[in-house]
Order: sequence, then C-alpha cells, then structure tokens
Amino acid sequence: MQTIRIIIDTAKAFYEEMLFFIVTGGILLAATFLVIPMPFALVGVWMIAHRAVRGLGVNWGLYWRAVKEYGLRSVQLTLVLALGYGLLVANIWFYNTPGVSGLSDNVLVWIRPIVLIIGLAWVCISFYAYAFLLELKEPKLLMILRSSLSLTFVKPVPTLLLLIVTLLLTALSIVVPVLLLALPGFIATLSITAARTLIAAVREKYGIDEQKDASTD
Repeated sequence: MQTIRIIIDTAKAFYEEMLFFIVTGGILLAATFLVIPMPFALVGVWMIAHRAVRGLGVNWGLYWRAVKEYGLRSVQLTLVLALGYGLLVANIWFYNTPGVSGLSDNVLVWIRPIVLIIGLAWVCISFYAYAFLLELKEPKLLMILRSSLSLTFVKPVPTLLLLIVTLLLTALSIVVPVLLLALPGFIATLSITAARTLIAAVREKYGIDEQKDASTD
C-alpha cells in the first residue's frame, strides 16, 4: 500500500537525522512563542527534511542557508495559510451559530458541508505547501498552492490517510509532550516524502517527462 510505503520511508529518513530534527524542533518550538521567527525556523526544519528524504547530508550551514533563502517566502506562505484558517473558522462559526447567518435551515444544510469540504481541502493544501516551497524550482505562492491542491485531488486517499496519521501523532505528542521536539521534523519528512512519492507515481502513470516538470530532482 502506497501510504504504508510513504510512512516507512519517512521513518527511515527521520531516524537517520533524528538528533538534528530534535534540536531544530526545539528551536522551532521556542520560535513559535516569539511568533515572528516561527516561519524562518519552520522552513529550516523542512530543509533538513528535504535533504534527509533525498539521502543527502545535513549540517547547520544548510539550515541557516534555508532560513536566509526561503525565510521571507515562508513568512508569506505562513500568513496566507493562517488567513485561510481564520476565514475557515469564521465561516464555520457564522453558519453554525443560530440567528447569525439569517439563512434558513434548508439553505444551511447545503452550505455547511461545502464549508467543511473547503476546510478539509485547505488542510490538505497546508500539508503539502512547505514541501512544494522547497521542491519547486520557482516557488511562487500561487504555484505552491496550485501544486498542493492538484496533488490533493489527484491523490485524495493517500493524502487523507496521511492527514489522519499526522493528527494521531500530534495527539500523541500532546499526551507525551517530550515528543513535541520530534513532531515538526517527522511531519516535515512525511510531507516531503509523500509529495515526492506521489508525484513520481503520477509521472509514471501518465508518462510525464520529468524534464518538463517544474519541480527539483
């Protein structure tokens, strides 16, 4: 099963650089409390995952280079994703609070599932977004979002299964807080492994020439 293969490959790549992931995970958690540095630390973790998945060595030079090169793009992406979640929460509240929307129940019964489907799609986009930030040769914001959405629709079942795995790991990390140090690195590795594996499967199925593709090797 494709999803199991992705999880196994993720575990292998994560294990090889586990200490580095734990340290950078600690930096990310500290940066999250400061808010502003968080996107910079986040893209650093994803760069380490990007290298680990490809079987390449990692070092602090690569980490800081990623922060410098992709930091501002990561800030933009983080703000857009956060804005999307804000709008999603506002819509869920609006359409589920009695007397606020002013719409009849006959209308709301159709709108609510649509809002939830859009929300689920946004979560899937978020899962792949930072992977495409590093995978694309020209990681423009719209291209990142479009690529993430396209992969979600082309491979919906593996994507949803991996989201469930991510949620379970997050819940476990909340119960066992020490795992929070490793969680960002594992999710980053899972995201990039999934993106690369699923893209390769799509290319193989449809005979897409990799040289014509916009992503990196």
